[in-house]
Amino acid sequence: MSALVAGGSIALTSRFSATGWPRHARDLSPTLASLFAAPVRMILARAAPDPADADNALRLVLFAQNLTDAQAAEFERRFGAPLVQLYGMTETVVPPFVNPPGENRRWDSIGLPLPGVEVRIADEAGNPVPPGTPGELLVGGEPGIDIALGYHDRPQETAALFDGGLLHTGDLVRLDADGRAYFVDRAKDMIKRAGENVAASEVERVVNEHPAVLECAVHGIPDSAHDEAIVAHVVPRPGHHAEPDELLAWCRARLARFKVPSLVVVRDELPRTSVGKIRKDVLRAETTRPPTPTT
Repeated sequence: MSALVAGGSIALTSRFSATGWPRHARDLSPTLASLFAAPVRMILARAAPDPADADNALRLVLFAQNLTDAQAAEFERRFGAPLVQLYGMTETVVPPFVNPPGENRRWDSIGLPLPGVEVRIADEAGNPVPPGTPGELLVGGEPGIDIALGYHDRPQETAALFDGGLLHTGDLVRLDADGRAYFVDRAKDMIKRAGENVAASEVERVVNEHPAVLECAVHGIPDSAHDEAIVAHVVPRPGHHAEPDELLAWCRARLARFKVPSLVVVRDELPRTSVGKIRKDVLRAETTRPPTPTT
């Protein structure tokens, strides 16, 4: 959209290719690229490093969702371009949060509110929460202008989306003392484990730090003893083997006991939407094996 508004040009390829992305970044001469975290991980794992990788015109690479510090540092070093995380969804029209380029940039943060964008981090009653406390991100604006008007022929969902005159994103965010925002998780992806709330994204970050793991997705399934059991679906890096017992031991050493997965499922790939987002609804439907109790 920014390229269209500014009169710039856009390079489109027939499909995303992790092995071809470095060549496209050189040959198509883009100054700005946009990726999700999962494609970043795929590029690092599947595209063989080449001294020419940094020979490109990129000044920024926008991305969304979570990377580890090691993955972000490797990508920046290899391609010679800073990663800038942002947050947005179709319903917000423009991204409410963007990281500022320069010395204030943090790749683990979704950034600062854009000028003129009304945002609120709120509890279940809609009241603002203090810095450091996760809450749902609410975005203000004029429906049909700077936030979505609603869903076509879906009045009930539209009413829920704009309850109280604010767009309810369904995403949990926290602010630090400087006003930077950090994505915590989708509210529906929070797992209730033995009376404790567990953010699937926190478990995913720990699993993704294992050297044999390319990516993972974590969700909950009903558990009669502990409300929900935690399931981690893991895709190994090419040429590596991800052993469930080893991954569970890795998690036990880095997570509180109630956050450790009960079940690790090793897969060749994760189901995705057309734009590359992981379909956890499919994973939940496919997970029928009862969890093994965590010890």
